[in-house]
Amino acid sequence: MARFCDQCGRPLEGSGKPTDEGRGHPAGDRRIVSALFADIVDYSRLVSELDAEDVVARIDEAFRLMSNAVERYGGIVEKFIGDAVFAVFGARRAHDDDALRAALCALAMTSALGEAARGRAEPPLLLRVGLATGEVVASVRPHGDASDLTVTGDTVTTAMRLQELAEPGEILLDDATLRSARNRLEVEAVGERIVRGRAGPVRIHRLRGERLQRLVGSTGPGLLIGRVADRASLLEPLETTRRTGLGRAILIVGDAGIGKSRLVADMEEEARGRGFGWTWVENLSYTSGEYYAFARSFAQRVADEHGLDSGTFARRTLFGEGVDEATARRYAGAVAAIARDAQFTGWEEESALVPADPARIRADLEDVAERYVRRLAEVDGPRVIVIDDLHWSDVSSLPLIERLVAIVTEVPFVLYATMRPGPLPEWAERSPVEIIELHGLDNRGTERLAAAVAGSEIGEETTKRLHARTAGNPLFIGETVRALVEDGAFVVLDGRLHLKDPIGVGRVPVNLRALLGARIDILPADARHVLEIAAVVGMTFDPAVVARLADRSSIEDSLATLAAAAVIVRGKATGEWRFRHPLIHDVAYAGALAARRRELHARLADYLEATDPPAPIDQLAHHRAASGDRVRAVPLLEQAAEAALAVGATTEAIGYWRTALVLLGPDPAGDAIRARLASVEAAPDDPAGDPSGAPSEIIGSRSAD
Repeated sequence: MARFCDQCGRPLEGSGKPTDEGRGHPAGDRRIVSALFADIVDYSRLVSELDAEDVVARIDEAFRLMSNAVERYGGIVEKFIGDAVFAVFGARRAHDDDALRAALCALAMTSALGEAARGRAEPPLLLRVGLATGEVVASVRPHGDASDLTVTGDTVTTAMRLQELAEPGEILLDDATLRSARNRLEVEAVGERIVRGRAGPVRIHRLRGERLQRLVGSTGPGLLIGRVADRASLLEPLETTRRTGLGRAILIVGDAGIGKSRLVADMEEEARGRGFGWTWVENLSYTSGEYYAFARSFAQRVADEHGLDSGTFARRTLFGEGVDEATARRYAGAVAAIARDAQFTGWEEESALVPADPARIRADLEDVAERYVRRLAEVDGPRVIVIDDLHWSDVSSLPLIERLVAIVTEVPFVLYATMRPGPLPEWAERSPVEIIELHGLDNRGTERLAAAVAGSEIGEETTKRLHARTAGNPLFIGETVRALVEDGAFVVLDGRLHLKDPIGVGRVPVNLRALLGARIDILPADARHVLEIAAVVGMTFDPAVVARLADRSSIEDSLATLAAAAVIVRGKATGEWRFRHPLIHDVAYAGALAARRRELHARLADYLEATDPPAPIDQLAHHRAASGDRVRAVPLLEQAAEAALAVGATTEAIGYWRTALVLLGPDPAGDAIRARLASVEAAPDDPAGDPSGAPSEIIGSRSAD
């Protein structure tokens, strides 16, 4: 069945809507969401002053407009509560920009209510809005023949409390929402407030509006660390295009957070210094279903450079000062397809914009695009065009992008396009496109970036842990270091920062959980199921063990899907697989409900005990402890501790005893372990201890619960 109209590119109804099918485990899952509470101000006054029928009409209209805004940005209305709307972004399906979507939705709600009141005698309805981002449990609750998706957690309470604190017309958000929106919101700091139901104060911000992405190269500490060769690869096309007058197309591929956009942004000063114009078009995940979103945005960006509306500039560029009526009518349908939001006006006869033959729209659009680009080169000269986040381009614009790629090699235009790993566009195979793959920073690059973010040199062992955990991804490095600084996890020794606790690097910041959670959420249900089980097995896993726990004869198809999504890679050992890096593993593990994790750990421990010979004692101790079975876990942990101590691994031994004490709680049975632990901790430190062993995994698994 077709998903898009073959004439205008509009998504066909029911073609791409996310459903609840295949969501995680049937009981639900843990996920990062952004919660929005919007309350209509002065509802009681309306009831007392107006006829009840008028009140119902106004409130129904408000709810409809607010619900439309939620739907536009991919959220769900969880429920209506009296005169308030509770919406959630990321519950049904996660996006890596759910916090931004929630904030834009709040702005759209207030704007829509203002527009609805225009021309009326009564003033517009005002809202109090609260936004919060964090972990919730999302579950499907059946009722009769239907079911509802519900979310439960502290994040929901926080959003509601912020809404209560807001003044009429005000939108308040917490720090996690601001951080997760990744510098895309204009805010004003309100300060820290005590919020009912929260253990500590909440840092609050007042939302002022959206900040249009404006990346400038070399802003911020260590921005382009380790990118000398990549930068040179982008600089070279500028030189050759300036010299020959013939352009180039370069496709930059890399993971989210790897630095694609910032690397390209660093070319702006270089390009302008060589006489190039600069047009940056950003594709957005929440506009990827809108027809011709890229084409409209491109036309408006170019027109903005000239201080004109896009219609006037397009008319002058396409046809000069005089408009040939026959030509205008020929291209009317194509122009109208772009004109609806891009303000393509300027023809003397507005009727010329009525498409006479809709079947010609797509072909005419490509002709108009080619004419527009060639005329732009003649009028303005050399130009750099950036297509950021190509993977989110709307389907109807793809033929226009392909035509643009083909044309740039004939005009003095340099095209930089960025995208995440995945299937390349067909034109990348056919056209003379250069592909640059960005990889993570090396150990030295990780150290330099971490030091720039922390404001101090980083210890060698800490650097190694950061690099292993983040795979050198600059965003992951920066956010992990910021979280560690905020948590007070560093100590200064010999002028360098070191982790107080070797496992202190284990917390995943909320914005990274949202980013990686969205990457997992888009996978097919069977692949997510396999990933959940693999995360319980460990960073490295035997597919046969995972298949056994999944009650499947083979998981090869799921492994291939996960590998294609760059979530797992084949390990060095024959038949083994491993997570691409620990952050992905931890997010996959944290996504399962605690009860589900305990069940899988228990089943895995049963399996490992039954093997011949049985699995090593540290593995058995880890899985029994993570299952919460203290009766069987504590003796294993004591054995593992003594075995570790016997070979000088004091840190590991201490970790096992501490895990046993967590399981035992105040039980007097732990007195002997406490005494043993105290005697070992009182002894001189043993430099042979390796803090990266099994106790870290056990404690990490328990803390994830």
